[in-house]
Amino acid sequence: MTSRQRRAGSVLSWLGVAALLAGCGSGDDANANQDGQFGGAISELRSAAPRVVAGQAEAAAAAQGERDLAFSLLQAVDGEQNLVFSPHSLSAAFAMLTDAAEGQTLAEIEQTMHFGSVNEAFHRSQDALHLALAARNRDELASEDATVDAQILRESNDIWIRRDAEPDSSYLDTLARYYGAGVHQADFGTQPAAVRLAINAKVATDTNALIPELLPPGSISVRTIAALTNALYFKAPWATSFAAPVPGDFHALDGSTAPADMLRQTAEYPYFAGEGFVSVAVPYYGNELELLLIVPDAGQYAAVRRALSSDLLTQLTNARATENVDLTLPQLDLESTLPATETLQAMGMSTPFDAEAAQFPKLRRELANNVFIASVFHQATVAIDEKGTEASAATAIVADVRLSIAEPPPEPKVITVDRPFLFMIRDNPTGSVLFVGQVVAP
Repeated sequence: MTSRQRRAGSVLSWLGVAALLAGCGSGDDANANQDGQFGGAISELRSAAPRVVAGQAEAAAAAQGERDLAFSLLQAVDGEQNLVFSPHSLSAAFAMLTDAAEGQTLAEIEQTMHFGSVNEAFHRSQDALHLALAARNRDELASEDATVDAQILRESNDIWIRRDAEPDSSYLDTLARYYGAGVHQADFGTQPAAVRLAINAKVATDTNALIPELLPPGSISVRTIAALTNALYFKAPWATSFAAPVPGDFHALDGSTAPADMLRQTAEYPYFAGEGFVSVAVPYYGNELELLLIVPDAGQYAAVRRALSSDLLTQLTNARATENVDLTLPQLDLESTLPATETLQAMGMSTPFDAEAAQFPKLRRELANNVFIASVFHQATVAIDEKGTEASAATAIVADVRLSIAEPPPEPKVITVDRPFLFMIRDNPTGSVLFVGQVVAP
């Protein structure tokens, strides 16, 4: 079942659950503590600290970290299956967690997530990037000839904290100043199943129901002290639409050939020819966001994938030139669940997951040395057709307390993309990498 088919069947039920959360949405009142309507399971706590308005130029460091994370993750996961994930969503969720961490726990998060030193400049950079991306939204444009659909780039950051474990006030100040967020106080201890449904409903709403169940059954328990979530939704029309799809062939990584619906367009596109690959950028409405295709030569997929790096991305985006390109690529509808916990641990983030060694003192002062990351969940979807792209991603970091409590179980230049390829959805002005994917079979 594709993400679009799944959404059609689930949107009503999830919106019904989300409606129960109407009383616990992020408000603007300082220290608001409004009871939610989800069985009394949710209320909100927010600092009175005003949101910092960092300039777009300050976003560069956050965007660089996302690019480095994108390629570290790409090299750490299986290269022989279709995949899509969001470096931006993962980075945003962990950025919110950094101010609650210290010692080796913080050092490993900084290194694995490519954050550099977490300080005021780091948080300002995150703030600047979120504000810059929020400015990418564009209204529908109607003319005598045609109507251009709206461009949507929507993001939400939420922190869900155990009701009897109020976080440190300085942590609340950081969340308010740089992430525009408060915390939802939740009854993890008495209503873990209800809170899991509430979190999933919020994520489903924020991803337009493309990700209806980020947290699986058993992921939230009476031991859970906090869950940090990021949800990202993107929908945009092409700057120049493709023709309707036509039947074609895709040559898969395993050597087989399979039928695929192919999109074709001849237009002026940013183009770069590298060693063993070509790259084409297809702009979206507004010419700020783009689909960046990296198409290895036949037989060169593995070598090009290994060579991909932030430096190579910078090289090709700086050196590319506008060319007349006859582009053919497959229509896509992908959805992925990234094994985020195992992947991050393999990349060097071990202490934050260690119940004995993790240090998150600001999440609960009286149990500062008992809080650790139990699991990280990440899902993403992307659908590409002749009109444009719709994509979503969500990340959840679930933190538990080490307690002995029972819990549930856990002439154009002709480019035909008819072979394994990689892609990114990126923001040109900041360099932010919103989505990364690989396609090895139709």
